[in-house]
Amino acid sequence: MKRATSWLCAVLLATTFSNAANAGGQWCEEDPEFLVNGSVVDVSTVFSADPATVKSVSFDLLVPSNATAVAVSLPGTIAPTATISRVLPAYYGIGWMPVVVVVRVNASSTFATTTTIAGTQGGLLSAASGQSNAPTRVQFALLAASLF
Repeated sequence: MKRATSWLCAVLLATTFSNAANAGGQWCEEDPEFLVNGSVVDVSTVFSADPATVKSVSFDLLVPSNATAVAVSLPGTIAPTATISRVLPAYYGIGWMPVVVVVRVNASSTFATTTTIAGTQGGLLSAASGQSNAPTRVQFALLAASLF
C-alpha cells in the first residue's frame, strides 16, 4: 500500500508540474558579450514569452567617450542587435568606470524581463527587473583594466 501511494504521489506531482511548465511561454535568453577596455561584460536578459510574439531585442551599451568597446558575440533565441554609444563623460581614473546598458524587448504582448550583468570581475549586477515594450536602463561600474 505504501508503495502504491508513493507511486501515485509521484505521478500526480509529475503531471502537475509538467502542466504548469507548459502553461506559460517559452523561456528565452538573449546573452550578448561585450569587451570594454579589455574587460568582458556579459549581459543576460531572460523572459518567458512565445518567441513569435517578440519583434526585436536590442542592447545599447553606453560607455565613456574615450572607452574602447566592441560587441564580441550576440547569441540568443531571438536574433538580438547591439550598439555601442560613447556618450558618457570621458573617464581618466583608475578603478570603477561607469557603464550603462539599455535593453529593449519589443513584442506584441507585455511580459516581465530580468537582466543580469557579469564580467571579468564576477557579478556586476545581481538582477534588474524590466518589462517588454519599455526600455530597461541598467547602470553599473566596471573595473577599468587600462589607463587612458
